[in-house]
Amino acid sequence: MTTTAELVAAVDLGGTFTKLGLIDRTGTVRAEQRVPTKITAGADDDGRGTVDWLGDQIAELAAAGATDIGGSVTAFGVIVPGIIDAVAGTVIAAPNVGWSQIEVAAPLTDRLGLPGAIGHDVRTAGLAEWQLGAGKGVSNLIFVPLGTGIAAAAVVDGRLLEADGYAGELGHVSVPAAGDQVCACGRIGCLEIVASASGVVRNYAQLTGETAPPTAEQIAVAARGGDPASLAAFEIAGRALAEAFTMALTLLGPEMIVVGGGLSGAADLLFGQIESEFDRRLSFQRRPTLITSVFGSQAGLIGAGLLGWRQAEENDSSTDPGRPEGR
Repeated sequence: MTTTAELVAAVDLGGTFTKLGLIDRTGTVRAEQRVPTKITAGADDDGRGTVDWLGDQIAELAAAGATDIGGSVTAFGVIVPGIIDAVAGTVIAAPNVGWSQIEVAAPLTDRLGLPGAIGHDVRTAGLAEWQLGAGKGVSNLIFVPLGTGIAAAAVVDGRLLEADGYAGELGHVSVPAAGDQVCACGRIGCLEIVASASGVVRNYAQLTGETAPPTAEQIAVAARGGDPASLAAFEIAGRALAEAFTMALTLLGPEMIVVGGGLSGAADLLFGQIESEFDRRLSFQRRPTLITSVFGSQAGLIGAGLLGWRQAEENDSSTDPGRPEGR
């Protein structure tokens, strides 16, 4: 007898590339692909063309899953960078894909005939790390991916904070280490100016005067080799992160900070500096465990799968009056 695998379609929408995957009930990625994102927002299109394109991509993925895996897709989850109203299924603002005040979940459900949900990319990646990854079993944590920019997902007393889509913009808190530098958001002294991957490159360029500085990864290699400017670039980043983390510790009391994103590969250059700053800065605050993420670049896709499974279960509960509540 052949058993059909139950799957959900997961989508991690980016401004340049979009990751798509099929996720089973254990959170395992059964199939994955990456395609260039089709951005249609412009004079003649408010971005709904991209929603239609997403629907086509998910439909093709589901068909391939049926053929290659023998699986049946029961729901979908889509994550987007920006300000996301997950409850309404609406993107308030996603500049990377040209979306503003646009419905996403409902049109995809209409197109696919499947229940589904949307969420914020970082908060959903944090959901994956919390429920299945580095933070499994922890009730209070912060997930912080360090990439081109910085955001955060905060779990407090076993609840992921949403705040109508506005929670978690840790990269845009002001820190002394950033001085009076102006951020892309227009504010002064934001954390991500000096502590993101691009921030480390900026630090190095300012220290050396180089107009074509190396990448953050190359700077990390040089720092491990003892290069003073490279070490100093990471020292600034580590100090800035400690300043921001101290604010978060004081307000939210996490017992763990999970660091992800591309710059987490340089944890050996950051964590020591952060711990030293904690020695100086913390008094009554709970001192957190610093740890790198388990899922790495797949965290968002796995999290999108969790959104899909949650929606599938809610749909099952609402359509089956005999189903016990919470099952």
